[in-house]
Amino acid sequence: MFIQINEEEIEFTEVEISVLEQGIADLFERFDKRTLGELTEQKKYEHLKDLINEHSHLVDMPAGAALKVLKNEGNYLYRQFLNNYGDLVYSRFVVSGDEELLKQRGVYTVIANNELKFCGVCARTFKERFNQHIGNIYAKGCYRDGTSTHCHVNAKITQLLPASDVHFAIYPMENEKAMNKLKNAIVKRFEPEWNIRSNREVFELTSSL
Repeated sequence: MFIQINEEEIEFTEVEISVLEQGIADLFERFDKRTLGELTEQKKYEHLKDLINEHSHLVDMPAGAALKVLKNEGNYLYRQFLNNYGDLVYSRFVVSGDEELLKQRGVYTVIANNELKFCGVCARTFKERFNQHIGNIYAKGCYRDGTSTHCHVNAKITQLLPASDVHFAIYPMENEKAMNKLKNAIVKRFEPEWNIRSNREVFELTSSL
C-alpha cells in the first residue's frame, strides 16, 4: 500500500489480523485489584470520592464489580471512572507477517475495505503494540488512567469484524519526531475517520468540564 504525502510515495506493508475472541463486553467489571473506595484515593478519581460516599454499600467492593452494580442500576456515575471508550465491546486478536518488520517501530494505519480509518505511532515495536495492547485490552485499560486509544481502535475494529476486510499497514521508522510528523501529515491529508472522531470527542469532553 502506498500513501502519497507532499509528492512522496511511502510504501506501507500490510499486516494481517487473526481474531482469537469476539464480543468481550463489560470488561471494566474484571478489575479487582482495588476496591472502589481505594480507587477514589488516586488522583484521577479523587474528585468522585464524595459522590461514591453516597453509595456506602459499594465502597468496599472490588471497583469493577461496584461499577457494574451502578451500570445495572442505570446510574451513569460508573462512566465517570472510565475513559471515553471504556465501556464498549472488544475483541482479542494478534497479528502475523514479516517478523523482522514487526520487531521494528514506526507509523501504523488501520485499513478497512481499502479505506484508511486510523493512523498512529508505535514508539515500541509494532508486534508489542498490536498483540499486547490494541489487540488485548485489559480491564484497567478501560479506566480513566488506562489507554483510551487502544480501547477506541479495538472497539472500532471489533465493529467491523468479521464482515469487513480489516488489517494494519506499517511503515518502520526510528526517529520519534519524524514518526509524529508523518502521522500528523497523514491525518491532515486524509482525515481518517477514527482520528477525527476521537479528537472531536476529546474536545467535547474537555469543553463540557
